[in-house]
Amino acid sequence: MKRIFTHITQNRLWQSAESCSGRGSELACTASIRATLPNVLKKLEVKSILDAPCGDFNWMRHIPLDGIDYTGVDVVPEVIEQNQRTYGSAAIRFMAADIANDALPTADLIICRDCLVHLSLRTGYRALQQFQRSGSKYLLVTTYPRTTKNRDVATGSWRSLNLLLPPFNFGEPLMILSDPSDDTGAHPDKALALWRLDTLDLSKPPALSPQVMLTTFIRENFNPTWQW
Repeated sequence: MKRIFTHITQNRLWQSAESCSGRGSELACTASIRATLPNVLKKLEVKSILDAPCGDFNWMRHIPLDGIDYTGVDVVPEVIEQNQRTYGSAAIRFMAADIANDALPTADLIICRDCLVHLSLRTGYRALQQFQRSGSKYLLVTTYPRTTKNRDVATGSWRSLNLLLPPFNFGEPLMILSDPSDDTGAHPDKALALWRLDTLDLSKPPALSPQVMLTTFIRENFNPTWQW
């Protein structure tokens, strides 16, 4: 996963002049969530956040974090190093981590925005298991309620995911925040939904299809942009 997303970031393959994390992290595309998230943090009495992945911190740096310990993690070391130099403080820190495989710190709230959509179903499921194993309380994560089937793709690709459908089968969220970050209007249903991690059944990881497994292996070891 590290090689794939490092290549995407270094080569600006997500086509944003403002953010190496892609157009979905631009200020114009995060206006809705930046307006609603502060009130959610207050309502949940959040004292610690794990932002996984944090990308280049382009939009989250505009969220008031007074009284909150913030930890941003990302699989691209260069991004983490730049974030720490630019934004690091006693209450804001950044660390390199593979969210699907590495142990993660405990937080009141994990924010996982625009991430699982780029991972294979198996890898995304493992990331959710790692979130649960961290002992964190809440998960605020991207979902697309109008999506009717969760397709599998190789890590580094994209498709929409509905976390209420297999293989995730989450129950109804505690709340749902509109996050229509695609300013073309292609996905108006895109949202960040909130669940308690201790209520999620993550005991049945999906099988990895041979095609997805091979494509991901080639991307991770030989050619980060290889297509089947």
